[in-house]
Amino acid sequence: MGIDIKVSPVRKKTIPQYPDQYSVQLNQLLLANKPLRWSAAPVAGTVLSAVVLLGLAGCGAAEERAYPPTPLFEHGEGIGVYGCVAIAAPMFLSENDAFAILSDEFAKLGMTVIKGGPTAENIQIPQYDPCGEWSGNKEITTAKGSLTFDFSVKEESIVMEYVSKDNALEWEHGDMLVSVSSTNYKELARTLNNSLNTAYTQSVQGIFYDPAESARYYSDDFSPTFDREQEIAKARERALAALRAQIKDFIAWLAAQGII
Repeated sequence: MGIDIKVSPVRKKTIPQYPDQYSVQLNQLLLANKPLRWSAAPVAGTVLSAVVLLGLAGCGAAEERAYPPTPLFEHGEGIGVYGCVAIAAPMFLSENDAFAILSDEFAKLGMTVIKGGPTAENIQIPQYDPCGEWSGNKEITTAKGSLTFDFSVKEESIVMEYVSKDNALEWEHGDMLVSVSSTNYKELARTLNNSLNTAYTQSVQGIFYDPAESARYYSDDFSPTFDREQEIAKARERALAALRAQIKDFIAWLAAQGII
């Protein structure tokens, strides 16, 4: 028994509210964060070629970037203050703390994080004055150098750096002019991340930073019942939660880009 099927033309097409693939390829603001799985689309080659030719007109050839630029995932203020005016000291997290969280989160995807990674050569490394907040030299500058990544994902082109107290000590410069100093780990991480987005093309990088949550060492009234150890434990819990949030955001971004 046959069934008659009538073919009718589509008279109206609903436009989706989210950006489709074609719109992204034509929008340079969205282009930097497009999923890698779109890179093989014919329109992508045409549009990207035009953008590259326009952007590099009159310049030397640039090395093609294999991965999209990575954002900095911000959780935690990341500022540690030291000196006579500070009654709340920053609680630092070590590279081992970062490794433990990274291993835990990537293991949920069946992936293995290992210590160590490749070295990025001839990149701009952050430089800063720890007394700049009070001496007037607040700017984070850079100097050419190399960076060996703290961690990498086994059998994947994913490398990671945790901007810690050790990094800050290595990158600081200037004379101790005042009795108070501070370190902005988030801005150091941002500067490094921007440098890698510009100059490092071999792997996709994740840059994290010490949230540097502060623990009060004294109560406002200097009460003898004040529990300093409890304050320190709470600050460490907040710092660990903020660092885990940075890492989870990075993993979510990798998935959105089709990298994992």
